[in-house]
Amino acid sequence: DTRASAMGRTSARWALGVVIAALFCASSVNARALRAELDVGVTDVVAPEGSNEPIARARDKVLADADEAGPSSSADAAAAVETPKPTSSSDDDNDVLSTGITKGLVRRTAVDGVVFVTWANNHYKDFARFWTMRLKSLGLTNFMVGAMDDELYRYMTEMGVATWHMGSKGIEKDAVKKDFGWGSQNFHKMGRDKIRLIRDFTKVEGISVLISDIDVAWLRDPTPFFKRYPSADILVSTDLLRSEIALDPSKQAPHLVDGEGLEFHVCHAASNIGMMWFRPTRGSQQLTEEWVRRIEADDKLWDQNAFNDLKALASGCAYSPDGTGLTDTAFGGRVTMGTLPVSQFSNGHTFYAQRLHTRVGLEPYAVHNTFQFGGTPGKRHRAREANAWLGDEEINYFDGDPELPEKGMFMSYTPRIPSAEAVNLTMFAERSWPEAKDDTFPAIETVNEEIVRKNNALVSFQIKQIKTAAAIAQKLGRTLVLPPILCGLDRVWFPHYGRFPGSAFALPFVCPVDHVINMDLADASKFREWTFYSHPEFPTDARESVATVEVEASDVDDAMSRPFPDGTEYCVRGPGTGGDGGGGEGRLEAQTCGWLGLERDASIAKRRASVPVSHQRPDDVPSALAGVRTSRILHLDTVVPFTPGGSAYSEEWRMLYDAQARTYPPDAWCCSKAGPLKYQA
Repeated sequence: DTRASAMGRTSARWALGVVIAALFCASSVNARALRAELDVGVTDVVAPEGSNEPIARARDKVLADADEAGPSSSADAAAAVETPKPTSSSDDDNDVLSTGITKGLVRRTAVDGVVFVTWANNHYKDFARFWTMRLKSLGLTNFMVGAMDDELYRYMTEMGVATWHMGSKGIEKDAVKKDFGWGSQNFHKMGRDKIRLIRDFTKVEGISVLISDIDVAWLRDPTPFFKRYPSADILVSTDLLRSEIALDPSKQAPHLVDGEGLEFHVCHAASNIGMMWFRPTRGSQQLTEEWVRRIEADDKLWDQNAFNDLKALASGCAYSPDGTGLTDTAFGGRVTMGTLPVSQFSNGHTFYAQRLHTRVGLEPYAVHNTFQFGGTPGKRHRAREANAWLGDEEINYFDGDPELPEKGMFMSYTPRIPSAEAVNLTMFAERSWPEAKDDTFPAIETVNEEIVRKNNALVSFQIKQIKTAAAIAQKLGRTLVLPPILCGLDRVWFPHYGRFPGSAFALPFVCPVDHVINMDLADASKFREWTFYSHPEFPTDARESVATVEVEASDVDDAMSRPFPDGTEYCVRGPGTGGDGGGGEGRLEAQTCGWLGLERDASIAKRRASVPVSHQRPDDVPSALAGVRTSRILHLDTVVPFTPGGSAYSEEWRMLYDAQARTYPPDAWCCSKAGPLKYQA
């Protein structure tokens, strides 16, 4: 039973989350005190006369294991850590590194000494297309994709993308073409391929590399940001959930550029290795060599945990930040490291749930599709919700449901929430940041608590509307465009009080659809994301063919529901998304994604139609809308009268309504200490 399976996975995630949280709280870094430290020079940054461009004077530290012979002099020490110099192209261009790439291909692809790199198999073909198209949209050409199978190699070659046969050291040939599945044995083997890849690129002298997971959306060229930190060996993204670039303004403000800077401390949260910048320094090479050694020696060691262990090695986290965001204590003092700002090199929670970049007024560079609940389909759908996904023209995405006879016909609607008497939103708002801190409320004990039951009522009411709208769209021969969904509580894979601990945003909020619909089981071919109409590739002829539909509602329908609250933040905004970045939080007129943009676009003439109560039977609705049948977009002002228990004819929709269960399987809120609660629809 797919529903039972979904609940089983949710419960398993919850249980795993409890174990991980307990281990995290109990963990400590057992650093080896086996190193002697020799200082070689002092870092400072100077500007040549008449120039504003900083030049870093190198500071390097030499660390020798107690059982190794250290440098015999300070000159030897300096030589031991000197950044390798670029060699001429004829020296070693044909050198084949462990992942099958040649140094020559890297150098030919790089621009100004920088290259962007990812890797994938053919299962992630559309992600590889999306990743490369995002970079092309920024005017970049210096990117590469390692192909783990022949099919993706051919496809990347056809697209004109620099690629090579990367293969896999540990995954069997047939399995390497499939979905690795987060946390699976092959997932961890793929992670080992990634770390070997990183090690290879640090060996290409003179080339700095940005290593990116395939599910990262690049929204701006980050190269100028990275080059502000010429002394950094490694810059890495983070699972931090709050911005700390102004945690200590007196120290940090002098080092900000246009308000941008690194996070305060590299160890205030786990580093996330989905976005990493490496310069080809001795320190980078030593760290990646040790990284590979550790993960190959222990097949149960997660590559990301191994990096965090190395970062903290020999008291690497025990330092007093100076405000630059950099530390030279990481990896026992062998590397200079910094943490990329989470408001701009975002994770899935700060970008999609919190909209942190909008709140702090900074334009995002990238988002890594983490902190989500729908597997690969959930990642894809989130990027589409932000209007950040590219490459859909190639798959006829704008034709709509492939099983419908008439292509490119869509239906959307304005969602409503339960009445204030049924669900008082204040109980959620009380748990918002900054009014509520992480210790203001205890973790929710059971799913019987009122706040959980009210959140279930809020969301379930909206899922019922989705299934009802899908039934109407089916009757009209159209593809449903989902609505935004308002959630009262955040979703986390372990017990919490209403928001992800460490996060800083307001409740209720417009949540990603994978918070409430099981995207692993849903048939995503039959619906489109709620921001579909502002998709960057959406056809102009469809956008300009719009009809609005007024659905006559009874007094009972009006009494049982209401609009979303004023000030709702709908759109994910920023470069490469459905709107511009910075400011405007809560201002509806500033939001132009999805139907919101079409509705207030005065240049688009909109036809009008209505469905009176007398024509709300399944067989009567098509005739009521016959006058606008040719409009590519139909938008209903409500579907509440058609929902179960709505108008006098709502039960006549029951068969069509029930038929939507497989397409839109409800997921569950997670989690109380007693576990999750499935939504009822």
